[in-house]
Amino acid sequence: MPRLLLSLGALCFAPLLSAQDPAPKPPAPAPAPAPAPAAPAEAKPLAIGEALPKGLSLRTIDGTLQSLDELRGKVVVLHFWSTTCPYEEAAEPKLNALTAEFKDQGVVVLGVAANAGEIGEQPKPEAFADADVGKRPYAALRAKAKASAVNHPILVDHGGDTLGKRLDAKSTPHCFVFGKDGTLQYSGALDDDPNGNKEQPIRHVANAVRALLQDGKPPLSTTKPYG
Repeated sequence: MPRLLLSLGALCFAPLLSAQDPAPKPPAPAPAPAPAPAAPAEAKPLAIGEALPKGLSLRTIDGTLQSLDELRGKVVVLHFWSTTCPYEEAAEPKLNALTAEFKDQGVVVLGVAANAGEIGEQPKPEAFADADVGKRPYAALRAKAKASAVNHPILVDHGGDTLGKRLDAKSTPHCFVFGKDGTLQYSGALDDDPNGNKEQPIRHVANAVRALLQDGKPPLSTTKPYG
């Protein structure tokens, strides 16, 4: 009966211990919980005259890693690109012509694919080395770029976290032009001819590029993008 004896012993000694010991102290209050850290505020979209943060890079649809830092010293044109947007039908040949026009003048033209429904899940880097080219990532993007004879690299921005959100890109082909110092100098429409009907459209991006090559300022710093 050891369990019963121990129980009884405990009961017998309880009054004695209570009488001899001082009144128990009330328990110390539990420390207040630490305040939850505030959620980081979303960065404001890049303004005219500001530069993208250093250290940004994106892969092209062929898997090449493109560092944006390496483009300093050149005039850079970014345009957000889509495989399905009807405005791209008119914009793609114009962007190809822009690339050819300035290719030997220190100008880099880059497309940016950021539409989640078109680019799919972010692949692992080793997937680009698959012996079967057809199984490599971004097959649909590569097929569209080939069909449109795109003559400049297309970057892929998953979640828009690298460029889309920082530039507040809303449509395709929303265009951004950066000066040689890496600062944003123009944001908006490719030209004033979204449907490709004008014989002599006002070429906003081309005009910005020419001005920046001469270390000047674009005639306009912002226009309303179409798309």
